Amino acid sequence: MSSGTMLPTLTSRMHFGRFFRPSVSRVLAASLLWTLMGQAGFAATQAPEYALGPQDKVRLKVYEWRTTLNAVFEWTSLNAEFTVGASGAISLPLLGEIPASGSTTSQLARAIGENLQVRIGLSEAPNVAVEVVQYRPFYIMGAVNKPGEYPYRPDLTVLQALSIAGGLIGSGDSGLRLGREIITGQGDSEFSEAEANGLLARKARLEAELKNADKIQFPPELEQRKANPAVATVIRQEVTIFEARRNALITEVNALGQLKVFLAKAVESLEAQVKVQQRERDLTKKELDNVASLVSRGLAASPRQLDLERIVSRMEGDKLRLETELLRTKQDISRADIAIIEARNKLSNEVASDLRQTQTKLEQSVVKIDTAQKLLFESQFTFPQLLAARRQDGKNQPVYRIVRRIEGQAKETLVPEAALLQPGDTVKVEIPLPDELSQPAQQVRAAPVSQ
Repeated sequence: MSSGTMLPTLTSRMHFGRFFRPSVSRVLAASLLWTLMGQAGFAATQAPEYALGPQDKVRLKVYEWRTTLNAVFEWTSLNAEFTVGASGAISLPLLGEIPASGSTTSQLARAIGENLQVRIGLSEAPNVAVEVVQYRPFYIMGAVNKPGEYPYRPDLTVLQALSIAGGLIGSGDSGLRLGREIITGQGDSEFSEAEANGLLARKARLEAELKNADKIQFPPELEQRKANPAVATVIRQEVTIFEARRNALITEVNALGQLKVFLAKAVESLEAQVKVQQRERDLTKKELDNVASLVSRGLAASPRQLDLERIVSRMEGDKLRLETELLRTKQDISRADIAIIEARNKLSNEVASDLRQTQTKLEQSVVKIDTAQKLLFESQFTFPQLLAARRQDGKNQPVYRIVRRIEGQAKETLVPEAALLQPGDTVKVEIPLPDELSQPAQQVRAAPVSQ
């Protein structure tokens, strides 16, 4: 029956101490105040004309009698459904924003008609009808089985709202439900604690990788529970991952280091070849100079000079190729150095990113553990005390309060079960406990759930 997002059940459970505290005298106070409720708008008599508010959906019908055509003209662009926005206005074609919050349907209809008359320049305002097709929801919280948000309907009373929310806690199959909640709470608590243990171990491993440590330093809360099989398994898994990733990085760096050694030897060989090539070129060039001198004096044949020139030219080409190969090999050494740096940086970046995510998940897990423990506490101690109190003392009747916005301010009022609700109201249901049962509940502490 609910619409929209249900208010969390956890909220109502975590604050039962607040709901149980009121004394039974408040019930008597409610009956004494009943004569004054009509002034605050909570009486069960006929409610005043409904005032619109945000989230209300209305349907417009706009018609105009046109004498020239002797027919009724329908404003089809306005004959539709519109929702009152958070600003308290509805947005209409031709007219734009029209204030609606706080107005009755008749007042809004009159305002739309007058605006149309002025905007279009009509001699008379068209006929406008406004109908509420969906009211904004009401909310119910406290000692009910299904607290949350529910759709409103006209003439809804507090007792009817209580029925919509599944009745009071402790009615119906509460014993079975409490048993299920205790089992579920224990399971949630154990699961959250196991998740937290895994995240703690992962965080320790990531911190060790980020520091380039030789081993993982696990936190004391894990070291002290190594005898626990679940904790031991988590620690063993993280150690295995740590060693595997560390060994993989070492293997990659070593491979690149061996490549650098090989390339360094290639550089030495190429540099030696360049020196030999240079020396041979110098000797051949010297011989060429001598032959050229003899040819110029007619003491030697020119073909010999040409042969030596070709040899010198080929040697210069070989030297250039050797120098190019030498440069390329040195570049490969630089690439290997860069690859080593990139391999380490890549792992560091991955570890830093994983560490941030693990820290966030660990914080969420801590909240889950706290929530599960509180839920389990309520299921194991508070609810049973409530049931026992209701069985032992039938005079403990529920106390109802309505929180309503009046003139822009939230006002809380004690009301009887026959009080009429309005859209947007919040109903708070409380069940007072006898004085002898209200204190012990505050002294009980939920024992931690072991793995």
